[in-house]
Amino acid sequence: NLYPFEETVKSGADFGTCVENIDVGGPAMIRAAAKNFKSVTVVTEMDQYAELLAELAENDGCTTLALREKYAGAAYARTAVYDSKVASWFSIQGEEHFPERLLISGTLKQRLRYGENPHQRAAFYVSDGPTRLGAATSEIIQGKELSYNNIADTDAAWELVCEFNEPAVAIIKHANPCGAAVGVNPMDAYIRALACDPISAFGGIVAFNRTLDKDVAEEVIKTFTEVVIAPDSTAEALQVLSQKKNLRILLTGGIPADEPGWTVKSVASGYLVQDRDAGSVTESQLQIVTE
Repeated sequence: NLYPFEETVKSGADFGTCVENIDVGGPAMIRAAAKNFKSVTVVTEMDQYAELLAELAENDGCTTLALREKYAGAAYARTAVYDSKVASWFSIQGEEHFPERLLISGTLKQRLRYGENPHQRAAFYVSDGPTRLGAATSEIIQGKELSYNNIADTDAAWELVCEFNEPAVAIIKHANPCGAAVGVNPMDAYIRALACDPISAFGGIVAFNRTLDKDVAEEVIKTFTEVVIAPDSTAEALQVLSQKKNLRILLTGGIPADEPGWTVKSVASGYLVQDRDAGSVTESQLQIVTE
């Protein structure tokens, strides 16, 4: 095991303690073992144990070159992620908001059936950096496997409702909002959002920023819906929603904190990076510029 650098940083430890928990020898030994994969099997993840044991059983206590090469690649990825976390931490100790080198890493969460279109291969990765409550970190209570478009639309709907302090609902389909509304309670907000375009809402993703209750669940199942995401749900609401076996239910465990962070968008041969939009506009700031 490598020194728990990331855990130390998360604990709020002082600068010196964080530096003390930067592992030097561990990554060096892992990389050395990986470089000599022709004769060394380097194991860096617990989820490799089952495959390794099966390999040993099938090959009279030995491993194949193919497995050693595969594990060598995983070992270099493991140390690269570790080093990237150290580098990212050092970069934010100074005053430079955007570092000279952008380091992004993620861990595979799901191999998707296809991407935005059926001919595109796709996968879903969870960030190895700071996490934010949302689609990527939510608990899937029931339903079919999420698709590429499901995840993208769920994230968009969730981020939208999290901008409001009052009860809010957003309905998204194919990256387009079918409806969004606030109300005195989740039921009121849902009815208002659905009324924006009830035809387009068919087969959409519905996001709530409040706990699901039985009444709103009974209303939701009246319309075919792909995904429902919310901070939490009552047991009675989940019982109602379970009538729709294919309906995906995602619970995030809360609303994301209003903390600084980045959003990253890929473009051809590059990335666009910006601060997360945490701004808000009050009614007093709005101006009527036409007669």
